[in-house]
Amino acid sequence: MRCLLYTVLIASLVSIHTLATYNDTVSGSQSASVEGGSVTFNLNATGDLPGIVSLTIRHEGGNVNGGTWKLKVLPPNADATSNETGTLTGTFSGGTMTLDANGIASAVSSVQLSVLSGTGQFESVTSGNGTLTLSADPENSTKLGGPLALSF
Repeated sequence: MRCLLYTVLIASLVSIHTLATYNDTVSGSQSASVEGGSVTFNLNATGDLPGIVSLTIRHEGGNVNGGTWKLKVLPPNADATSNETGTLTGTFSGGTMTLDANGIASAVSSVQLSVLSGTGQFESVTSGNGTLTLSADPENSTKLGGPLALSF
């Protein structure tokens, strides 16, 4: 009987803490190439978590080896007077980055994200993961876009 009780308790705890997945499409441009193998982007996010994404990706030899990101989530249909509803922050690990001869990013592929914390409506968020892929716009190579998926 005690074994059954523990099994039910564990199953209920697992179902309570199920991760939700949020899918966005991001677009924007590289804002800087920092000496030392880092690239900074400013992106707009549309989808489940609309807002503004700022990220700095560290790379070496085409491989992503770190960096940080911050998503300021805005209410749906936000305008210039809208305030953020919360933020999510985290780090990068893994994935690849392709740069052109001028150091401008043309692709970011299968980058793994860690979600570390949140504020506002995301204050209870302390962990999670995600993926990011960006590719250059065929009509304007200085613009990048692609999917961002977060689970927390």
